[in-house]
Amino acid sequence: MNFQQKNKNGVSMGDTRKEEAEFSLRKKYHKTIFSRFARAINTYRLVEDGDHVAVCIAQGGNGLILAKCFQEIKRHRKIDFEVDFFSFEEENNGKFIRIAEETGIPVQKLHSVDDVKNSGCNKLAVADCYEDVIEMILTGVLYRGEISTLMPKEKEHDFGGIEVIRPFYLVHKQDLKEWNMEFGMVTGTKEDFSDQQEEVKRLLEEFENINPGIAANIFKSVENVNLNTVIAYHTGMGLHSFLEDYE
Repeated sequence: MNFQQKNKNGVSMGDTRKEEAEFSLRKKYHKTIFSRFARAINTYRLVEDGDHVAVCIAQGGNGLILAKCFQEIKRHRKIDFEVDFFSFEEENNGKFIRIAEETGIPVQKLHSVDDVKNSGCNKLAVADCYEDVIEMILTGVLYRGEISTLMPKEKEHDFGGIEVIRPFYLVHKQDLKEWNMEFGMVTGTKEDFSDQQEEVKRLLEEFENINPGIAANIFKSVENVNLNTVIAYHTGMGLHSFLEDYE
């Protein structure tokens, strides 16, 4: 009897890197990455029928896993949309293209940001994740004296009004890192952060050591703003004070 040997992920050894990566999203990383990706898509209405999404992939980032998640959700056929995968010309070295092709991602070359606008895409997906949101909240409070964060989606007027979406809004950085260690482009180099970013990351680590629920509460704080206890807030129409409605 001929038994087919399988690897640690349960995929036949003869299968390709593409099939292994896709299998991982349906099994090992389904709960931690794909389900959270899909939840963000649905919760914040990031992708809808008729959309044409651009995913830009850069070396060393989370673009590959973002691309695979889009391929997987498109396979489910619950949303009728198109997606294209791009990389800027300077990213197109041999290793980058080889890994992208091995994982089943057809990459198109971009010469400039203007190419995104001219591609026919109405949305640009970026790979900011859960911890990026939390760190932005802390950066706003500590260094700018404001409560603000990365939005799940926003209109980018510099791109001609194209909508920037963040499908990894609910996905944890550590889970993305683990996927990249198996299938992505891991350079092994230290990430380049500003002094502010380094300080915020250190503070967040200290908070988490004190209480593992602090990060989640920071994230939740911008979804649970009580305007009755806010002294002032500003919108596109200007600054508003609590005194306007105070009796």
